[in-house]
Amino acid sequence: MTAVDFILAALFLLFVVVIFRQMKPELAVILALAAGALLLLSLLPTLLLLLGVMRDIMARARVDFTYVALVVKVVGLAYLAQFAADVARDAGETALAGKIELGGRVAILAAALPALWALMEVLLRLMEAVPS
Repeated sequence: MTAVDFILAALFLLFVVVIFRQMKPELAVILALAAGALLLLSLLPTLLLLLGVMRDIMARARVDFTYVALVVKVVGLAYLAQFAADVARDAGETALAGKIELGGRVAILAAALPALWALMEVLLRLMEAVPS
């Protein structure tokens, strides 16, 4: 799906949700959620292609893909949390949206913890190697 196709599909789905919201507001939230999920799923092939290209570049450069995978995971968590919070806001649940965002931040911190731990170990080894 090209960028233009994606944008046109998003605008069409937005139009349908807006029309639906005027006719059946209680179903518009469900339709908006389905539209968002459909748009995200349509991006999946492109995201997988980009991930494969990144993996190939990292392999050629002889760089450990673990940290790149961590960055991809953290970005994915951020997008998913934002998507869920936006859906909650669309449903009028701003307090729940805030909790979803907090949960996303905690999940990102938990996902980044192994990298932070490794960084701290490297720093501690460097500090031990330096004479006082």
